[in-house]
Amino acid sequence: MLILPIAYLIASISFSPSAEAFGHLARSSRPIFTTTSARRAASIEIAIDEDATVKKLNTYPKIPHDLTAYLSPEEWEQRCALAVSYRIAYLHDWHENIFNHITLKVVGSDAEPDGPHFLLNDYGLGFDEITACNLLKVNLDGMLVEQSKPLPADRRNINTGKGRVFKPGYVLHSAIHAARDDVHAIWHGHDLDATAVSQTKFGILPLSQEATYALNKGISYHPFEGSANDLSEQPRLVKNLGPTNQILMLEDHGPIVACPTIEEAFAGMYFLTRACKFQVKSLSAAGGDLSKIHMPDEELLNEMVRRMKNFDEAPENVVVNSAPNPSNGGKDKGKEEHDTPGLMFAYARRSAEKVFGVDSIYR
Repeated sequence: MLILPIAYLIASISFSPSAEAFGHLARSSRPIFTTTSARRAASIEIAIDEDATVKKLNTYPKIPHDLTAYLSPEEWEQRCALAVSYRIAYLHDWHENIFNHITLKVVGSDAEPDGPHFLLNDYGLGFDEITACNLLKVNLDGMLVEQSKPLPADRRNINTGKGRVFKPGYVLHSAIHAARDDVHAIWHGHDLDATAVSQTKFGILPLSQEATYALNKGISYHPFEGSANDLSEQPRLVKNLGPTNQILMLEDHGPIVACPTIEEAFAGMYFLTRACKFQVKSLSAAGGDLSKIHMPDEELLNEMVRRMKNFDEAPENVVVNSAPNPSNGGKDKGKEEHDTPGLMFAYARRSAEKVFGVDSIYR
């Protein structure tokens, strides 16, 4: 049997989810993957529930006494959350030597004269070396924000001195932090399979539950322009991400996940990378023959999207009251709401703490 190149097969298919399935849709040429041989950047705009909050499932050691003169308890907690995020990314192989970045906007820094500020890794350190105190604090221009007093030298024994800012990291992250008030956490990595998918003309395909999760968060695509060290690229990057989407596939580069919380950013990156792994393996197993892949039609995709919106819902709780209410038969009905990103992050955090040790991360 003649097996055509996968790009040709994809280019010959006309497929797109309905606007009803995705809610508000603002797109140009490609909703999920391109239907022409020439790929163009486009976005699926997904409305975000601004009232959604992440419960306090993740707690960290109290700020050490010797750091109370340098950091607020709030910033210390953020540093702990970000430091363990780097360790989590290391364990998932979402890193590349000393490159890649995860950033977190510093609480209250919008009010600073040069704010907002965000935390990121010191260039030259591996993800497995990141600690709460060796994270750098920078402004949107990539300049280090000076502490009122320098952190104690023994807290920065790996990278003594002020630290180094890697320009491509701040160019990408500062653009999104500046443009999106809803985004506080940005997770970027060069996962092998996700980067491989970013190099294809069809992008993320709706082949799995994990892919549907990512699609529900809104995926945009940004054409490759070379190393991300040119400030003139920032407006185009922000435009392609859009006002609500949480995932940006940098073509020929890798994924960015931009979310309100670090927990949500982790969950987004987790499901995205899993979806890409499944996709790469399935296409490889099929020898590039798309006819051997279970590709959902529009009706099935709409149903996949509908179910994914509540994929983690709890069973309905029925509580019998001690003082029956005649209007409801003496029973109160309600649903427990799971904080899936918080739960996922909590497990990943506990795993990282077991591997590296609490004292190695939160110092």
